[in-house]
Amino acid sequence: MRRHAGALAVILVAAALAAAGCQRQQAQAPAPAPQPAAQVPDLGGRTIRVATDATYPPFEMLDENKNIIGYDIDLINEICRLANCKPEIKSTAWEGIFAALQKGDYDAVISGVTITEERDKTMDFTMPYIEVGQVVLVRSDEARISGADDLADKVVAVQTGTTNDELATKMQNEGKIKEVKRFRTFDLAVQSLLQKDADAVLIDSVAASGYMGTKPGQLKVVGEKLTSEGLGIVVREGDKTLQEAFNAALTQLKEQGFLDKLYQKWFVEWKPK
Repeated sequence: MRRHAGALAVILVAAALAAAGCQRQQAQAPAPAPQPAAQVPDLGGRTIRVATDATYPPFEMLDENKNIIGYDIDLINEICRLANCKPEIKSTAWEGIFAALQKGDYDAVISGVTITEERDKTMDFTMPYIEVGQVVLVRSDEARISGADDLADKVVAVQTGTTNDELATKMQNEGKIKEVKRFRTFDLAVQSLLQKDADAVLIDSVAASGYMGTKPGQLKVVGEKLTSEGLGIVVREGDKTLQEAFNAALTQLKEQGFLDKLYQKWFVEWKPK
């Protein structure tokens, strides 16, 4: 019995040493190499008809030569460079932009579009490419309004058919806003504010920064962000070819730091002329 016990001890010691050796080898094994980003599908040089409402700086706007420029424009151009497509970008009114897409007049919409469950029922989105939040924009000399809680007796301007319009309507129904004025563009909504026909504008945070840039010293944001929303590129429902190509390109652009550089260009460094 003693002999068997000794043999067993030897076996156990050998097993322990072998296990330790395995653990040491596992610990010393190099970490797996990072997986390369998914290949961006090749769209074969196809022309992509892109709709945007070029009244929403710094996402999209017209420069002094009437060229469409902005964050979204740079983004869709870079996406098409990776996916081998040619963007044909046209400015169109916001209120008919989704109907025109569904009708087939356009292949995609990039125009600071918030991804919502309701919209997703009738069209398809890419992954979010930027996160924004809705804020209260007021005149720079406004002393009565320090946030959304001060709007119960105020007139608030929005662009028709936006998530800002939806939030303002909800707040009005809850007695948190006195009156909502709706405009075809945010340019007109902001102009209404500056002319004192409205007391505030509900608008996305980054667009608010854009308007403060184009109207230096005239506007300010008060209070905290009211929402957190992702913006995406829109394609017709069921168009998996474009959706998958755009998503693959967005993934690469995020991993390569392009989206960070684009944010720096348009939301930090950009100064309107």
